[in-house]
Amino acid sequence: AIVLIGLSPLFNCVLLGESYSSVLIAMVTMHWGAMLVLPALYTAVRAWFGHARPTLQFYRALAEETSQDFVQKSLRGGVLGVVFFVGAVFFLLLFRCRTASWFFCVKNFRDPLEEYGFESHSFLFRMFAAVYFTLWNPVAEEFFWRVFLHRELGTALGIGGEESLLGQMDSKDVGPWMGLVYDLLETLPSRPTLVRWGISCLYASYHMWPVKVVFQDIWIYYAPLGFCFLVCLGRLLLLLRENPNFGLPAAYLLHVWVDAAFAALCLFELHPLAVAAAR
Repeated sequence: AIVLIGLSPLFNCVLLGESYSSVLIAMVTMHWGAMLVLPALYTAVRAWFGHARPTLQFYRALAEETSQDFVQKSLRGGVLGVVFFVGAVFFLLLFRCRTASWFFCVKNFRDPLEEYGFESHSFLFRMFAAVYFTLWNPVAEEFFWRVFLHRELGTALGIGGEESLLGQMDSKDVGPWMGLVYDLLETLPSRPTLVRWGISCLYASYHMWPVKVVFQDIWIYYAPLGFCFLVCLGRLLLLLRENPNFGLPAAYLLHVWVDAAFAALCLFELHPLAVAAAR
């Protein structure tokens, strides 16, 4: 059941996004249905069968851990986020091929976005959608992928995901940044880390539908590259989440900056002046 819940964002995008040809419908129903309602129902059912106390204890401990050194953790995540933002903008512009052309150029970002739900909306609404995506999408995804799914899948497999999730990784007394480097070097597959990589694969899977929407005819070429990048990004976000020097605030801030890069490009492509120039 928990694996099916992990696949629900992909099912949501394919079934609802394609049926209504709308990124907006796919995004909103995924956030509030697949990533919030389904976990709530799953948790309620498990609570009915006697798992209420450990669940409450876990989320209470999670709230306490998140509040500790909140500002420092957020700043560290922001530093990583700015680096990712600059890199993401660079590669998105490279794919856009404004200055030079190559086989993998995306000639038009605007038409796919308009065809999938944005054509009938004003630019003000598009700005609101960009802000919603940038700020709320990381909240829903970090809770769903890096908290709920990791805990429940680890518990179901008897691997103890709950303990590792609550900042129990050894900081090695070398400072937050070198500790993160050591943690990165320890992500090679083992039984517990296979669960983490598996969750990262589930995280990457639903993004293949947006890749198909944006890259259209050449999406099949971008899908393997995008999948590998998103698996690694998901693994990094989970690594931040588990590291006591970074935690959930750092994972959230990094995610915000990554989403902000994509939202900024979409807004630029959908701006009335850009649309007029293209026509």
